[in-house]
Amino acid sequence: MPNNVEQTPIQIAWINFAKSVQILLVPQIDDRPLDQYLAFRDAVLAMVQSEKFLTELDGAWKPLNGNLQIEPEIGNALLLELQTFPLALEVAKATEKAEDPKGWWKKMLGRGSTVSGSVKDLVQNLPPYAKGAITLFSELINLFKGSD
Repeated sequence: MPNNVEQTPIQIAWINFAKSVQILLVPQIDDRPLDQYLAFRDAVLAMVQSEKFLTELDGAWKPLNGNLQIEPEIGNALLLELQTFPLALEVAKATEKAEDPKGWWKKMLGRGSTVSGSVKDLVQNLPPYAKGAITLFSELINLFKGSD
């Protein structure tokens, strides 16, 4: 979003969440085929941080003609879920165990996928671009998480 536009709480929480997930989406020495997804990664990250995406997310989040798009209690909990991920990532990085260096990383990718899925499932009436971008973002996270 342009710097001269004031961002809303959902936009700020989403941007911080997406940037935190981005830290985890890096090439892996033991999974070189994953490198082939780096262009896809960059395209999806650009989408989920774009002005169009953030505007659509905010529009689906806000009340429309006096009707809430999302119940306040659900919305507040979802906002907390988004806001918590960057903090949890910092704790995970600070407390990672030397004997299991990838354990925390995969666990955080799994949690990131859950959070993005929550947004897609709970924010009703997401326009097609925002819904598609969140779907691609969740799939991207799962690709980097792998199944091992």
